[in-house]
Amino acid sequence: MKQKFIVMSADALVVEDLKILETLPNYRRYVMGGARTKSMLSVYPSVTYAAHTSMITGCTPGKTGILSNFETLVPGKYDWVLERKFVKIPDLFTAAKSAGLTTASIFWPVTGNHRDVDYLINEWPGCAPDIPIAEAMKEEGSDQKTLDIVKMYEKEMLRTGVHPGCDYFVADCAAEIIKRYTPDLVILHPANVDGARHASGVFSDAVEQAVKETDDMIGIVCRAAEAAGLGGKYNFVLVSDHGQLDMKRIVNVNALFADLGWIETDSRGNVKDWKAWAISQGFSSYVVLRDPCDSDFKEKAERTLRELIKDGLYGFGGVLNEREARERYGLYGKFSFIIETDGFTGFGDDYKHPAVPVQGYDSADYRQGRATHGHMPEKGPQPVFCAKGPAFKENYIGAAGKIYDLAPTLAKAMGIDFFDCDGTALTELLK
Repeated sequence: MKQKFIVMSADALVVEDLKILETLPNYRRYVMGGARTKSMLSVYPSVTYAAHTSMITGCTPGKTGILSNFETLVPGKYDWVLERKFVKIPDLFTAAKSAGLTTASIFWPVTGNHRDVDYLINEWPGCAPDIPIAEAMKEEGSDQKTLDIVKMYEKEMLRTGVHPGCDYFVADCAAEIIKRYTPDLVILHPANVDGARHASGVFSDAVEQAVKETDDMIGIVCRAAEAAGLGGKYNFVLVSDHGQLDMKRIVNVNALFADLGWIETDSRGNVKDWKAWAISQGFSSYVVLRDPCDSDFKEKAERTLRELIKDGLYGFGGVLNEREARERYGLYGKFSFIIETDGFTGFGDDYKHPAVPVQGYDSADYRQGRATHGHMPEKGPQPVFCAKGPAFKENYIGAAGKIYDLAPTLAKAMGIDFFDCDGTALTELLK
């Protein structure tokens, strides 16, 4: 029997969490004692959908076209980027399909209606009790075989109503697919750790509980592999996409722009014209210019943004222009600048409120909880890469890698050709 691969991306899991996992039964049995890296470096901005697309393509956000959790960098438009059609380049699913392998994706971001995934349950951030779950999944590409599994576990999703409270649904669906169909590659994405960090801070009792739940999910999918007769023939890979930082305050960048005259409002407070608009990524913010060809305003805007760094009043830790973002992080697209946090100031989008509002935390908006991300990847706690199985070395710790090393590493381990990419196969982890 050829080797199988199960990949779980535990959103926002960081190296420090491994100390907890090392005390828990499923991690100890199914992951500990394998190979791992010292840490992994995320992409910039370190947000979930950009990161996961880079992980599965092996390329930085500029090449993938996924710069955010949202479809486009359009002021005031926040549609989650669910569909595979928005990704500009091929991915590991396509490479596996070309090699004659079968695949499954459960809640992996930006895979909606992916033609090369055999068993697809796309992530659906908007799930609510009044939305038929199976209907939503069908619209995003689930076939009848997969929908039958969705219907088995949809009550688990309805228990809380919204993502990420549906992570046991993700694990149970993955387990059922493994038991019924034993795909060559199964990739799943629970996000309970990320949700706990947003709501309670980077390190807290709630986060520790979420890490314990992650251990439960490891057990669910690995026991399913054993029940399917795959004992000793499968590899389990635990990865993550980004860390988080604690947030102390919020600054509404567009309120600053309004003060500067870059956003104009009418007597009712509605926008009637704008020259620059900030689109928050949590601890960073894109700046989109209405006319990026207006070189005079572009120069003025950059000069002003850099002066705001010096002021030290509004949490600007840095500003990258298009050239700098491309050279440092492989980040390019329909923006002119990206603003970076000072390490504790999160960025909001509101243009009506005071620039520095007096308000509590709002964990309903993932960008404005007690902790968030979107910051430069080298800051704060780092993501993980841990693997155990016949393809990986035992009791081995390798050097730090990058999250977009995942796709070429899996391709190498699976013996399939992969496309040219920015990442590098972590061959030192492989037997």
